[in-house]
Amino acid sequence: MKVAIQKWWFPIFLLCFWEFSVSNKWLDHSFFPAPSSMIIVMWGDILSGKIIHDSWASFQRFFVGLFIGSTLGVLLGLTMAVSKSVDFMLSAIVQIIRAIPPITWIGFSILWFGIGTKPAIFLISLGTIFPMLINTYDGVRQVDEIYIRAAMNLGAKRRMLFWNVILSAALPNILTGLRVSIGLAWILMVVGELIAVPNGLGQTLMRAQDYNQVDRMLAYMIVIGLYGFLSDLLLVQISNYLLRWQRGLER
Repeated sequence: MKVAIQKWWFPIFLLCFWEFSVSNKWLDHSFFPAPSSMIIVMWGDILSGKIIHDSWASFQRFFVGLFIGSTLGVLLGLTMAVSKSVDFMLSAIVQIIRAIPPITWIGFSILWFGIGTKPAIFLISLGTIFPMLINTYDGVRQVDEIYIRAAMNLGAKRRMLFWNVILSAALPNILTGLRVSIGLAWILMVVGELIAVPNGLGQTLMRAQDYNQVDRMLAYMIVIGLYGFLSDLLLVQISNYLLRWQRGLER
């Protein structure tokens, strides 16, 4: 508890110093609105239900895109890792497409899916598939052969060998890929919502920019950052629980 409190003292100090600097006109309010003015804007959006509506719309795009990209990435990574022929056929294609920034696919996403939620989901899926694929592939290929031989000597069948040995040993890499994918998913969610979606955190951020509402812009940027921080924190807790056997081995 004490460590958790110590973590937050510096961000709180920065906010207080920020407020003090704006109040004393060290910072121009039109460029750096005070935290208190952002809180007022956010409180108004909370009371009107706007931020809840926007957050729910963004969460749906975020989770659907992340689920599609992560699932495809894990499946492709597993298949390429266990099949040399599939790895030979797909490795060059994967590396070429992986090098193309997801943002450059905006034009094709609109062309293929029109305007709305689908292009945003497509961009999130495309951006998250490759971290999952590469980390899954590396995790499976790096499984120590001693584990496999030991399991086979103990009579493990192919299905049990895959689920209880190979996948379990690759799980740390897969979770690392998921952590990277979550960060990318938040970035691409905002990018996708700039493509004329009817609602969402990114769409509100763009409208605030159009109307020069700097306090709302910064407020929603902080909200998106907090959502990203909380989702990462949740994944770390889940990873610690799933990998508790690994901590036992390290002791």
